[in-house]
Amino acid sequence: MNEPDPTRTPATVIAAVAAGTAVVPFLIVYSFLFIVRGGFVEVDQPDITSSRSGELIAGLVAFAFLIFVLWGMGRLINGWDRWVFLAGQLLTAGVALSLLLDSASGEPQVPAVVLIAAVLALTLACLPPSWRWVATEGGHRVAVAGTPAHPAAPEGPQALGGPALGGPALGGPALGGPTLGGPALGGPVSGQPSG
Repeated sequence: MNEPDPTRTPATVIAAVAAGTAVVPFLIVYSFLFIVRGGFVEVDQPDITSSRSGELIAGLVAFAFLIFVLWGMGRLINGWDRWVFLAGQLLTAGVALSLLLDSASGEPQVPAVVLIAAVLALTLACLPPSWRWVATEGGHRVAVAGTPAHPAAPEGPQALGGPALGGPALGGPALGGPTLGGPALGGPVSGQPSG
């Protein structure tokens, strides 16, 4: 059974997930803040709603969205699908854009950064290498038209520096001599019987 090589994850997938993490710290902070303010701490003035229960619901929604975003990242990086990731980033971009356009929501720097990161994540997740990564389930399946997603590593032993590394066998014509273990060392050339 061939195990996929995790180092073969396309750079576009890694970059998309990295860009998608821009919203994660904010979701962690806000979900914690609103759950605490709505469920455990008595506050004089609720922050984003008119009641403590509203604050608690806002915190639970932020926490659920955090789980959804992280789930989407995991599914994309493992090559299972891209739709959860795209939906999470679209929601992130939409909320960031609405906060950016609402002058009452505070300084525009944070929503602007989150919006740029979400758009970048969406773009990178839609590039062809990212689509191929998902189409092959992270390298587990063969891509469409019978072409492997990534060339499989050779299974048998090969001469050092040989075809697996893109060159002739060590000690061979590239270095001016026969293959390692051949007549120069008193042994047979590969493929010729000794004696």
